[in-house]
Amino acid sequence: MDPVALFPLLAPIVLVLAGGLAALAAEPFLEGEAKHRWLPWIAVLAMVAAGVVQIFAPVGHVHGMFANDEARRWLSLAVIAAAACSMGGLQQSLGRDRFPGGESYALAAMATAGVLGMVASLDAIGFFVSVETAALAIYALVGLRRHRAESNEALLKYFVMGAVFSGIFLYGAALMYGATGSTRFGAAIIEGRGTYALLGAALMAAGLLFKVGNVPFHAWAPDAYTGAPVAVTGLMGAIIKVGGFAGLGSLWLGVAGQTGLPVALDADVIPTAVGRTILEPLSLLIVISAITSLVVGNFAALKQTSVRRLIGFSAIAHAGYMTLAFILPAAGEAIDLRALWLYAVGYAIATAGALSAVAALAGTDDAKDDLAGLHGRGRQMPLYGFALTVFLASFAGLPPTLGFLGKFSVLGQAVAHGGVLIALAGLIAAVAGAGAYLRLAVQLWAGTPRDEQAVGPQTLTRWGVAVAAILVIGLTALPCLLPQSRPAPAAASAQLPSAPPAVVK
Repeated sequence: MDPVALFPLLAPIVLVLAGGLAALAAEPFLEGEAKHRWLPWIAVLAMVAAGVVQIFAPVGHVHGMFANDEARRWLSLAVIAAAACSMGGLQQSLGRDRFPGGESYALAAMATAGVLGMVASLDAIGFFVSVETAALAIYALVGLRRHRAESNEALLKYFVMGAVFSGIFLYGAALMYGATGSTRFGAAIIEGRGTYALLGAALMAAGLLFKVGNVPFHAWAPDAYTGAPVAVTGLMGAIIKVGGFAGLGSLWLGVAGQTGLPVALDADVIPTAVGRTILEPLSLLIVISAITSLVVGNFAALKQTSVRRLIGFSAIAHAGYMTLAFILPAAGEAIDLRALWLYAVGYAIATAGALSAVAALAGTDDAKDDLAGLHGRGRQMPLYGFALTVFLASFAGLPPTLGFLGKFSVLGQAVAHGGVLIALAGLIAAVAGAGAYLRLAVQLWAGTPRDEQAVGPQTLTRWGVAVAAILVIGLTALPCLLPQSRPAPAAASAQLPSAPPAVVK
């Protein structure tokens, strides 16, 4: 196949990779503060270009390996926006701390490209290559501050557990290949091999639930979030969750449809009899994981004083809300994951914006990222304080934010599928979580800080945080911009058309 035929769909990934490589190539030629002044801008400009290209990218697939549809378009744009915002926070932290190297910006771009590949993947091989591309870069960023014991501990836990669950995902993919004869998500199961498909799908789902931080695969999250620099916490918390859920959604819709054809993430897929047989036990396990995540994440966040650790437990709770979207509807009704994609878009932007703001407020070496250290910082730096308050409101699910729409959509869908008690548990847990966010918001604006805060380069951080806050509120008024459903009463109507340049002749 002519390599040029791949470009229309993969151009955003190529541009982000090019930006990262350009930043890496320029790094040896810059010294001192110049690294932090110019390198993040190189990466961010490449991301902006990738975002523009993503808006106009065609809907279709590249020979069943990678795809683009309206849901994937908006998930990819959310990943790009979150990564660009986090790049500002990273510049703020590393520039202020006079970090000697500039390779961190290239690593952040590589992680972003990997997650974009996760979102676009239709095949287990493409997904695994993408997730490892992202993970290897994130591992290095988590352990960026090698002189700190908690950073080394976070890296060790995340790396070891990540390697284990990557192996679990691969073993599940191998079983699915044995059951279907294909590595594509949703390939038809060969008669008599349903047990292998069920076990394979369960192992693949376990690997993906680790990536998004669901209980009982969550133990790494609070420590990794606390040990990493604040801006890195925002990057991995925002984009990895989007990529993980995109993979889980592709697996879910593919197994449900059993067509072997590329399926759009915004399609309504009616499960076949074979697909329903596999998804019913998986759905039960995933819903139990979701409810447990809601309870553990929201109630554990109440007693945290470190903002990074608070966001770590908050991430577990939000993963629980998002996995509620996998409650199976009644027989004969279509699976609809629009609520999940709405939630994921809002969560990614809010998480990256919140921790970029905290990076600006936390001071040298992120030493004041706890409640006492942030006391009154909103008065001292009102832009960051106001933006962080908006993001906390979105986490809590308060209107008029995307977080409110996401929670309302997911819980409303749970009620529609018969999960009234599950939705009630989600509401109770949300009230508990809101208490943790409210406590942080009060600290931001209560009184005046006792000292002046050290700051680094701020232009990129200010723009990133301000744009993220505007998006979290502004997108609620533009529902037409959010993923729309593609009705698919028949399996074939859920199939993605091939993009014209990628058609084999």
